[in-house]
Amino acid sequence: MGLSKTNKRAWQEFKYIRIPDRRLLSGLLYINVVSHDDNDDKDDFIQQCNDHTAPNGSKYSDAFVDGSGNWDAFKDRGRTNMKHSFADYDCFVFHVAGGMSLSGGIMPPTAANTVYNSEAALVSAGYVDVSGAWVDDHSDGTGNYAKNWTKLDSNSGANPFGDACSHFIKYHLISRINNASGHGLNAVSGSNPLFFKSRPMHRQTYHTSTAAVVNLADPAVVSNEYVLSHGIYDDKDTQGTALTTEHFATQGAGATGFQRIESSIRTSGETAGGGSNDDGNTYYSPVDTIKIYGKHRLIFESHDHPSDGSTVWSHSSLNAAHVQTWWDLVIDIGLRGNNPDATSAQSAVSDKAVVRPQINVSFQPFGETADFSISDSAHTS
Repeated sequence: MGLSKTNKRAWQEFKYIRIPDRRLLSGLLYINVVSHDDNDDKDDFIQQCNDHTAPNGSKYSDAFVDGSGNWDAFKDRGRTNMKHSFADYDCFVFHVAGGMSLSGGIMPPTAANTVYNSEAALVSAGYVDVSGAWVDDHSDGTGNYAKNWTKLDSNSGANPFGDACSHFIKYHLISRINNASGHGLNAVSGSNPLFFKSRPMHRQTYHTSTAAVVNLADPAVVSNEYVLSHGIYDDKDTQGTALTTEHFATQGAGATGFQRIESSIRTSGETAGGGSNDDGNTYYSPVDTIKIYGKHRLIFESHDHPSDGSTVWSHSSLNAAHVQTWWDLVIDIGLRGNNPDATSAQSAVSDKAVVRPQINVSFQPFGETADFSISDSAHTS
């Protein structure tokens, strides 16, 4: 059977694009990710794992094990000393549209609540001590008490406030091109290990029926696709003549001490279960998945009661923030992460990506936003 693990062990990398409030944008977003260590000239990742002792953190990462956490093997692709690390890339083009509305503001509590708007009230309730410091962290709250500190009467500790701001970003994957191993594998065997399988990207469309007679009032049909990769390799020119060593790695004759590339990799890809796949994909994809969404700067300050489990919250305190003039378009790139526990038992969180990536992002919007800034961290101003 195919790869049965569904729990993701992705290491997140973020890009943030600062955009003004209530601006409709629509444009193309390009994301390129490649295995990159100072533009190194190393062998590709799959080949290196076979030729060297792979660290357990990589070997038992989510991409390389089955549903029980068992590592299968690494396959020798015959590419030693070919320095094909450049082939470990994943490139995406998205159509991104929408924006974010920040006009609604903070919403008041809908459940029974209590408000404290003075130092005396907070001291009486046990959140502030007689010296004027918050009991939970001993920080000085002078000048910050009349900020409508609010708690739910249920003592659940939950934030009592809502927020009417909301992003309306949607995106469509136009194309994904990579050289990821596993597109032709659906079985485990000694010659074709399971672990090469990469995770597909979800693409969804809404359309009317394809029947000859269509009632346009009928509900839309939802189609889901899961894209591993687009694109083809050419191995012949426009006259049908086979491409040769001038174009890509081929087997040599009479060479000694040099690993030759395994036969027919380019033309027949990987074979499993009696079938073949003409994709030539036998390298490694660094990307697990990508998500694109909006986020505005929203910080509630809170302080816990030392004994009854309740919490007071404020959206207008000195340490709170609610920005309503701009927001960040978040490009959330989930890289295939390692298993920091370094055992067959899967860890809950990855502590780094399996390969060191170079990430390039380009956004070309058309609409009401003329300029913007891109950052590796969330904007604060």
